Amino acid sequence: MKKNILTILLTFNFMCAYAQDIDTTLTLEEIQFRDSVAIINSNNALIQEMQELYNLGIESFTSSKFNKAITFFKSVISLDSTNVDAYFNKGLSHMELKDYQLAISDFESTFGLDDSYFDAIFNIAKCHELLNDNERAIRTYDSLLYLDPNHAEAAYNQGVLYYLQKDYVNAIKAYSKAIKIDSYYAYALNDRASCFRALEDYDNAIADYFQAIKNNPQAFIFNNLASAYRKAGEIDQAINFYTKAIDKDANYEIAYNNRGAIYFESKKYEEALKDFKKAIEINSDYVMALSNRAAIYHLQENYSAALVDLEKAVKLQPDNSTALLNRGITREMLRDINGACEDWQKAYKLGMEIANRYYINNCE
Repeated sequence: MKKNILTILLTFNFMCAYAQDIDTTLTLEEIQFRDSVAIINSNNALIQEMQELYNLGIESFTSSKFNKAITFFKSVISLDSTNVDAYFNKGLSHMELKDYQLAISDFESTFGLDDSYFDAIFNIAKCHELLNDNERAIRTYDSLLYLDPNHAEAAYNQGVLYYLQKDYVNAIKAYSKAIKIDSYYAYALNDRASCFRALEDYDNAIADYFQAIKNNPQAFIFNNLASAYRKAGEIDQAINFYTKAIDKDANYEIAYNNRGAIYFESKKYEEALKDFKKAIEINSDYVMALSNRAAIYHLQENYSAALVDLEKAVKLQPDNSTALLNRGITREMLRDINGACEDWQKAYKLGMEIANRYYINNCE
């Protein structure tokens, strides 16, 4: 009898245990749901971690801690190798550190992941510029303009590169493309005008400068317009617009110097001296204004004052052949013939032919 009771009890316990196991078993759908929730939670945690690292990278970049920013962006990329923004901002960080080849690599990765990320191509071109590889920069801007024909800044930058090469015809074409995209692009209008001025096409230059002023009336554009009038021989208009440049920016030393130069050429020496002094007051290291004021002092036979200005000009620009020539002339007037001959020799070696005539006539 006891045996039977034991058997019954064991069976009951077994059945209870079995019943409990059945209650905790999940269906296939329930298991898949549970696992998907776990995956979602895991992915959310990963996304949150990446976002936090990315934000720290942006914060470091904004604080000019570029190496630290790169570390954070690398961490993002290690978690998500397709994160285009992390690659792009890592490239920008490398640019700030002047690691242009590394920046190019990052921007290429950016564009490789997202071929609509045209800012990556733009920055590749900028890196080539900063590496002084202007030809490659121009070709890269061409590629960008093929992909994005309305990228005005790419056309403008291309124009700047042609201008620096003194290829004014192609520069005009590039600036014209930028202006066609954005008719209010004052810098493009200003720079196209400067190309026309360099080609002595003063009518087109003046027209572009006026349009640039209409769009963005900045002091330097008034100054450039004045210079176009000056080259065209319209001196009164030149003085007028140099004055407007000064009215626009009372601390624009270039306009003071340029207006002073016109007064000097017109033999209005007191007005010229006043403008040169003002330019130097604004910028005490302005070599051209120092040299011009020295010329006034020289005419006034104030050779000691002229020498002071020329000494500073040569100190600031040791290879300024004009300053060396004039310092030599001033030293001669102060009976420092050895110093004068030394200056003329240096000026001649720098390509100033007239300096050699001074040397031959006074030193041999």
